[in-house]
Amino acid sequence: MTFPSKHGVDDMVMLSSVSNSNINSNLEKRFEKDIIYTYIGHVLISVNPFRMIPGLYDEQTLFDYRGKFRFEMPPHVYATADDMYRSMLSNEEAQCVIISGESGAGKTEASKKILQYIACVSGRAADVARVKDMILDSNPLLEAFGNAKTIRNNNSSRFGKYMEIQFDRSGDPKGGRITNYLLEKSRVTFQTPSERCFHVFYQLLKGASAQLKDELRLQSPDYYFYINQGGCYDVDGINDVEEYNDTIQAMNTLQFSATEQQEIWRLLSSILWLGNIDYVEDDSDKADVANGDTLEMFAYMFQSDPMTVRSALLSRTITTGAARRGSTYAVPLNKADAYVSRDALAKALYSRMFDYIVRRVNESLGWVSGLGPEVIGVLDIYGFEIFEENGFEQLCINYVNEKLQQIFINLTLKEEQEEYAREGIEWEPINFFNNKICCDLIESRRNPIGIFTLLDDTCNFPQGTDEKFLQKSQEQHAGHNHFSGRGDTFVIKHYAGDVEYSIHGMLGKNRDTLFNDLIDLCQCTNSTIIPSMFPEDTRSKKRPTTASFKIRESIGILVDALSLCHPHYIRCIKPNDKKAAKNFNTNRVLHQVKYLGLEENVKVRRAGYAYRQVYDKFLYRYAICCDKTWPVDPWVGRFKEGTIAILESLGLQGKKPFSAGNSKVFIRAPETIFNLEELRERKTYIYAVRIQRFFLKQAREAINYRLKKSANDVVRGKKDRRRLSLERSYFGDYINYSENFTLKAVVGKDIKVHFADVVNRVDRKGKKARRIFLITDMDIVVVMLGKNKDKATRRANPFAYTIVQRIPLQNIPQITFSTLADNFFHIKNSDTMAGWDFILENPKKVEIISTLLTVFPNMSINFSDSFSAVLKRRKKPITFTFMPNPSAPEDGLLKGKRITVPPGIGKDAYPTLREPEQATHTRTEYNRPGGNNPPPSRAGPPGGGPPSRGGPPPRGGPPSRGGPPGGVPARGGPPSRGGPPGGAPARGPPSGIPARGGPPPSAQRGPPGGPGRSGPPPTSPGRTPGRLPPRPSGSGRQLPTPGGAGGPPPGGFRLPFA
Repeated sequence: MTFPSKHGVDDMVMLSSVSNSNINSNLEKRFEKDIIYTYIGHVLISVNPFRMIPGLYDEQTLFDYRGKFRFEMPPHVYATADDMYRSMLSNEEAQCVIISGESGAGKTEASKKILQYIACVSGRAADVARVKDMILDSNPLLEAFGNAKTIRNNNSSRFGKYMEIQFDRSGDPKGGRITNYLLEKSRVTFQTPSERCFHVFYQLLKGASAQLKDELRLQSPDYYFYINQGGCYDVDGINDVEEYNDTIQAMNTLQFSATEQQEIWRLLSSILWLGNIDYVEDDSDKADVANGDTLEMFAYMFQSDPMTVRSALLSRTITTGAARRGSTYAVPLNKADAYVSRDALAKALYSRMFDYIVRRVNESLGWVSGLGPEVIGVLDIYGFEIFEENGFEQLCINYVNEKLQQIFINLTLKEEQEEYAREGIEWEPINFFNNKICCDLIESRRNPIGIFTLLDDTCNFPQGTDEKFLQKSQEQHAGHNHFSGRGDTFVIKHYAGDVEYSIHGMLGKNRDTLFNDLIDLCQCTNSTIIPSMFPEDTRSKKRPTTASFKIRESIGILVDALSLCHPHYIRCIKPNDKKAAKNFNTNRVLHQVKYLGLEENVKVRRAGYAYRQVYDKFLYRYAICCDKTWPVDPWVGRFKEGTIAILESLGLQGKKPFSAGNSKVFIRAPETIFNLEELRERKTYIYAVRIQRFFLKQAREAINYRLKKSANDVVRGKKDRRRLSLERSYFGDYINYSENFTLKAVVGKDIKVHFADVVNRVDRKGKKARRIFLITDMDIVVVMLGKNKDKATRRANPFAYTIVQRIPLQNIPQITFSTLADNFFHIKNSDTMAGWDFILENPKKVEIISTLLTVFPNMSINFSDSFSAVLKRRKKPITFTFMPNPSAPEDGLLKGKRITVPPGIGKDAYPTLREPEQATHTRTEYNRPGGNNPPPSRAGPPGGGPPSRGGPPPRGGPPSRGGPPGGVPARGGPPSRGGPPGGAPARGPPSGIPARGGPPPSAQRGPPGGPGRSGPPPTSPGRTPGRLPPRPSGSGRQLPTPGGAGGPPPGGFRLPFA
């Protein structure tokens, strides 16, 4: 099922013709109308609008998606977040979302919206709120230190981040951790024109207080060499002063002490001053500092001695020999090497500071050991990059994107087709591009040797150069379809396009060497945090690992972590390179559609199955949905047979809606699972309510006593009583309203209903019509069940509920009853401009009085043998009169405007009321003849099947899903119990409402074969009489019992799950 849209289709699986151009056209149609989200099955496609769309992420939208199945709402990132959250709780399985796309496609925003949604829908306890605040505030903190403006994106992530959030079984976050990948530290010392360094530098220089600026000797941004090379100091849509304040708040939330914060700002200032140190060179090529005052300022901020700083920046210590025979020399640096040493220190300081911040964030979040598998991971990592000049950083970034693309291909295309073959499912293979060849080209260790391995080998030789690396690469990959050399560059044919990489500086960036002199300088500073950032042993002879080795190792760990989770995907698309709103570059988007493999994704989705699960888990979860598998205890058939029985009971339509594999069941349409989940929730809720009613019987008796006494006190001496109504029990719900989800959706899912029954409404002509009468906390509601006028759903649901009028209780000045033994009453509506009066007939009039006085104690109850009622808006009142007539029928006779009533048993008749005794103990004897029902024999959901793994119990009752009336699945599943329209027969009204003129089923309370019944009571389809206990006070229908209507059978009743 997809939502019908005037602007393309919500799910591109539903495209009439699948091609890259049609996919592109569908995205463009939706983009033009600010519809930026589209599905391909379970994959979410997001097109960056480069502006805020009103109402797209407001609080109401967030709550609209809460607890909804994906098919119920239009595509949205909130739907993906809710799917992850619900799946984690119901399946007890870790979830992750992989957000991919080019730089500037909107990946960071998508990750923030997911975290925002999860924080909103989880618990509200104090400790939970603390963890949620930390999770949310970690974003602005890491963005300040890890994001920067590039020519493609004003808020580009220059690092990779994988955030994992731990939850308990109730769905509340308890801890988390962040893993960061490959910070682009070269940006600290260099930016291309129109780009900026990391945001935090500009935040500090613009947002710091005057006192802090004075302490750190801060100048304007254009004063510092490290951040003025791009010539860009302000960014549209970014307020550096406000974001500085957000960064401070985030630090406070994440428990950074005032000393830590001061040390971090001081370190940032020292990096800025370090970049302003210049050098001169003497005749012997020895470098010296040209501006000693700047060096002294750096030393002051760095909290170190100026002479020590000068020595570390101008010389390099070299040790020759070994052990006692070794010699140590201080080799002076030339001007070029001095600049390299200065920049290496700046990059190391910033990179280590970023790692320190991430480590401190993780300490504050806390990773709780021993929790279950309830984890949600959000991967936000740099997108694929192609610049005019691409170097080592772009090679690493694009390699990571190749690995993520490989995960997507393996899980959505390759493994899916292989699984169909293993399970014996008929399948027509679909060709797709497998980028494993690109990944092997970069990372392979042999046959052929990958680029990273060749780079490491060249770095191991003292005389290794960038040129020798390129020569080795050309020799190793000569004739490779995805590699070619061009002068001092080489080209890799990536999945996203051809990228030309410059070899200049590749070896130096891969070595990532920080000389021991600079490490010693950092370890000897008086700062409280810098020494902890450099734990290296400078005396060790072990060769440090290279940057390419580190990125391969960390990405390998990331891939392993993602493989342990159930993946969700968000594919972000950049509509143009100008960062302009309302600008859809067709060729630019078409290129992304092609290399992301969306066409192949749609084809696999159309040809395959949306859901698959092993048989035992499927039966374990959905056995409650089918009478053949529930409440059978235990299920004696094979798991496969039970699974097939459940699916066949839904009456699924279409060509092969499911297939039974060797070990798994494959279901084609996701709506089938959505409907099973909805049916499961309703069944579980129904059983839980029945159990609650049974065990609350004593409390209900006390309530009944108070209700009966208050109402009969009002009526006594004022109205003639009927014999049948005097001693009757009060149930409140006579139409099974609590289980009629369709009616609840019409009335309002969160509205408490105290009384529900069928009444006869009298119109202006004196004719009767059946209506449903409800008393809520706030109003009286009259509902009509009539023919469904919606052509789209009329065949499946021939009847539909419509609210005739909702009258607030404060608008009812009085309710009038006659003094005779009839069943009529008059509801006066003071707002005759918006509504009208009602004259209704119902035998439970005294219970109605008691309910009204309970919810609205100020209600005026009058008694008169003349009703003057306005029965139609803006019409004159009509008077109905009551007259005694001994020969009139028992229920009275309405003829025209006159009602004749036979005599009753007197106005002073009063029921026999016995005040219930207060319970003196809570333990009850079970399993004795005629005694109470036994308790459940084991933990588990009601009904006799395996325990539910469905997550936390619903809060305030099951949420309304907005699906077909009565819980009827879209594909013809069974109607939910309780008489919603969807479960009604094709002709005639549902069985929950009696035939015209007769009393409702709840009034027919005689024993089998006695008055009011012509035979044994009806039972639910597929249920054996006696499986459920008699419905206690508060229910509408009397369930059958093996021992007849007189009491429980010997040995007690058997609960549904006993």
